[in-house]
Amino acid sequence: MILVLISPRNAGLPFAEWLPEESGQLLAVTTQEVAAGPGFADVERVTDYTDDASVLAAARRMAERHTVTRVLALAEVDVERAARLRAELGLPGQLAASARAYRDKVVMKELAAAGGVAVPPFAAVASAADVAAFMAAHPGPVVVKPRGGSGSTSVAVLHDPSQITQVADRVTGGDYEVEGYVTGRMCHVDALHVQGEPVVCVPSVYTDGGCLSHWTDSGNGSWTLPASDPLYERLVGETWRLVGALPAAPALFVHAEFFVTDSGEVVLCEIAGRVGGTPIPAMLHAVLGLDPRHLWARIECGLPVDLDAVRAHAEAAPLVANFGLPPRDGRIVRLPSQAPDGARDFTVLAHLGEDWGGARYAGRKSGDFIATWLVTADDAEELLALVDKTSAQTEAGFGWEPSDRPADPEEATR
Repeated sequence: MILVLISPRNAGLPFAEWLPEESGQLLAVTTQEVAAGPGFADVERVTDYTDDASVLAAARRMAERHTVTRVLALAEVDVERAARLRAELGLPGQLAASARAYRDKVVMKELAAAGGVAVPPFAAVASAADVAAFMAAHPGPVVVKPRGGSGSTSVAVLHDPSQITQVADRVTGGDYEVEGYVTGRMCHVDALHVQGEPVVCVPSVYTDGGCLSHWTDSGNGSWTLPASDPLYERLVGETWRLVGALPAAPALFVHAEFFVTDSGEVVLCEIAGRVGGTPIPAMLHAVLGLDPRHLWARIECGLPVDLDAVRAHAEAAPLVANFGLPPRDGRIVRLPSQAPDGARDFTVLAHLGEDWGGARYAGRKSGDFIATWLVTADDAEELLALVDKTSAQTEAGFGWEPSDRPADPEEATR
């Protein structure tokens, strides 16, 4: 039986539809608020899905009652949990050393550099003094971020040592890293590697601002590079070089991010051993011919997939761009009445009256969107013009008013 770890961010995915051979025999660990959906024979629920101990204990209880043959994890938070469970239960799939390298940004960069991949200067930090020492040795802006984080959560860009006090409390304990700030185009590459062989690799370029655009309330997305672009083959090559530098797994679906500097150097930002977050799956669906989470779920569960059909669809696909609008600091009082002209897969992810203010706004992630959509075209110029037009139309469709939420998260409990 297949044990599925269902993060709240993956609620609603049609696992029984994706894994029909196992429908009625699926097992799940999730939260009290998430409906596992049809096809599940048993469900264990935890109060706090961010608590590793609780999730692992629930999974172990499940394994005591059933014969688990595979563990499926789609969310970043579950990558290492799943690897640990596989080791304990003697199951195939990615194990701890590989999972750690795809999550821990310090281990990741150490291995990448040893494998010939360019990385920014970086260091593990456990105190404000560590950050200060790094900034003294590496003048210029730096980025401070969690070693195992995702979605640009808790990331800070420091331009001057006087700003270190902003991160002093959070870095204490050693779960953060600091690295030099790299300027240039930001790209991502989504790639599938099965049984030691590359299957498909999709290089894309982020729109201006990339995954930090939400800091300025700007929409963001990315668009697939044409194979004729000189950067295409370079990004493909660096991605496979990076996969080769990190500990192997029987199969990997990776989401890598690179900077391309003004001088043309390709520098690693980070890589994750999972499908990219919203709205990248929709874009990859258009490229690959099926939802990449569907594709990955079947591979991870040892079920048959027509990989030749995936390759063929990717080679024939038009250029695709995904785009999403982040929330504002306020309450939604108007929603778009229709999809913008030229958009496909237009999805409004918010509801009338939803309040994104206060602490919720302060804690927003790069993957938190109120609407997402795709556009397609035969050339990059037409594609990017469609992105601009549809973004303006969607933005105009939303209305906001000031929030009633407290700005200080502690005020909510006082």
